[in-house]
Amino acid sequence: MDVVFTAELHNIKIMYNFLKAISFKDTAVISLTERGMKITVEEMKCVQTSAYIPNDVFDVYKLQIDEEEINFKISMKILTEFLNIFGDDGSPSLKIVYKEIGSPLMLILDHSEECYIADCKLETIEEDEVLNLYLATECRVNNVVVKAPLLVNIIHELDMTADHLILFLSPDPPYFRISTEGLLGEIHVDISPNSDMVELFRCTKTMKLAYNSTYIKQLEKVMNISSRISISTGDEAGLLGLQMIIESNEQSSKEYKMFVEYFCTALTGDDDD
Repeated sequence: MDVVFTAELHNIKIMYNFLKAISFKDTAVISLTERGMKITVEEMKCVQTSAYIPNDVFDVYKLQIDEEEINFKISMKILTEFLNIFGDDGSPSLKIVYKEIGSPLMLILDHSEECYIADCKLETIEEDEVLNLYLATECRVNNVVVKAPLLVNIIHELDMTADHLILFLSPDPPYFRISTEGLLGEIHVDISPNSDMVELFRCTKTMKLAYNSTYIKQLEKVMNISSRISISTGDEAGLLGLQMIIESNEQSSKEYKMFVEYFCTALTGDDDD
């Protein structure tokens, strides 16, 4: 029988930094498609984060199966620890092999310069209940695209010890406001649609929504390696959608573009038409 999936990556720091940024849960669902690999983590059915690694990021990417998608659950903790411990020595290449449905996911790190090979078998659990793939279609009420480094600076100015982070979006002034209410009182930052940090501002409905600051802080590592962030809101449960784009930099030997999608339901909603 042919091996179901094989992939090779000669620069594993790309994958390690990417996965480490979303490894705030011990387990994750891996989805393999012809377009690439998706890693999804979920928390209490109210937060979902998915990292997309397109097939062209890999030096080799082969999927041989009739089904459109393969889904299985693995230990994210073991995966990132393996890449960290054995991948931080020199510049090893990574090979990923999934022989058949239900088999372990094989990780092979080849340290040619150090003359040794490290391998790891990650147990897989078939995932019958595929996580919601259509959340992005629900976040179509408002959309703002901003430059990530400038947004990170703004978030650092807020009181992230506060329980809630509040987003205000409107077609009218103050347009886009991010605020916190905590021991330091109310702190807010207003962002103009004409600001240098804003690449797109499309707002059709005034919405004021509060989110758990803990969930937003989990995204700090992803935001720090992102170039742009798309912020969207939807009517359903005040759904917040963030798409963070991670692109190759000047030090990279290969051009790539990866994505992290994050969805979170609001704690409270106060829509003003």
